[in-house]
Amino acid sequence: MTLDPVLNALLQAVPLEVELPIDWSAQRAASASLLPLILGSEPATEVASVESVEIEGSGGPVRLRVYRPTAPARTTLLYIHGGGWTVGDLDTVDHTIRYLCEALPAVVVSATYRLAPEHPAPAAFDDSLAAAHWTIAQAVQLGGDASEVAIAGDSAGGNLAAAVAIALRDEARQRGDSAGHPLKAQLLLYPAVDLRPDSWSLPSRVADADPSLRIAAMRATVEAYLAGSDPCDWRLSPLAHDDLSDLPAALVVVLTVDPVRDEAIAYARKLQEAGVEAEVMEFSNLTHGFTHLRRIVPAAAEASDQVLARFQKLIGAV
Repeated sequence: MTLDPVLNALLQAVPLEVELPIDWSAQRAASASLLPLILGSEPATEVASVESVEIEGSGGPVRLRVYRPTAPARTTLLYIHGGGWTVGDLDTVDHTIRYLCEALPAVVVSATYRLAPEHPAPAAFDDSLAAAHWTIAQAVQLGGDASEVAIAGDSAGGNLAAAVAIALRDEARQRGDSAGHPLKAQLLLYPAVDLRPDSWSLPSRVADADPSLRIAAMRATVEAYLAGSDPCDWRLSPLAHDDLSDLPAALVVVLTVDPVRDEAIAYARKLQEAGVEAEVMEFSNLTHGFTHLRRIVPAAAEASDQVLARFQKLIGAV
């Protein structure tokens, strides 16, 4: 498979090899140091306002940022960042959130969560669910519509977004809520939805073909997140849930070389088999994390725009 030449040159120039065992503090610092490169020379996308919010989760405070677009917005989108449950924060995805906010346009709530290994599973799930509860409850006050709330996440954030959607469905069922699922749609960007031991034998993982996400590093992050928790728990492995019915429509984005490709496609198929509208978009020339490179890799920008256009149709924004 041939990668986009601009992306390939970037990957060759940036040291991506992770030394094992991973020093998580150093890894977070290294990730943050790449931000100036990822942002490029263009000024940040202007939005109408950015507001910092702190809510109380079951394990302590959860930090959020609310982005409001310059154009009228009906949709409210909760976005959960990736980073292998061990890296990432509100700043690392700020440029991506600004793009989503203006391009959709939507009120976007960007959520962070406690990171492993200091806070192993299910801490990230618990914080993400708290963020979802707050976003849904505050949708109207934020300037959106309570019936037009969606969720999105990339990589580990896609895992959390999928799990949160299941949890919200289960809560609605327990309440006997006739209104159905509180979310309208889910955007799962290269989600890691299967942390069970057998997942390591999936062809896309065995191939270890993505230079931006090597299997050795992925194993280390998964182990840090699980830390003895049951990987068959659907909160950690959404694909393990035996009932995916009555979930919001999903757009699942995968990359041909990505180690999480096969499980993401399997999740989309399982959604379809459960009667849920689900679509897969696959790009063969890009790698894991491409959505964050849109400012410096034209092919990543083009693909991001294609994804957003399809998601707009899914949520009825066009």
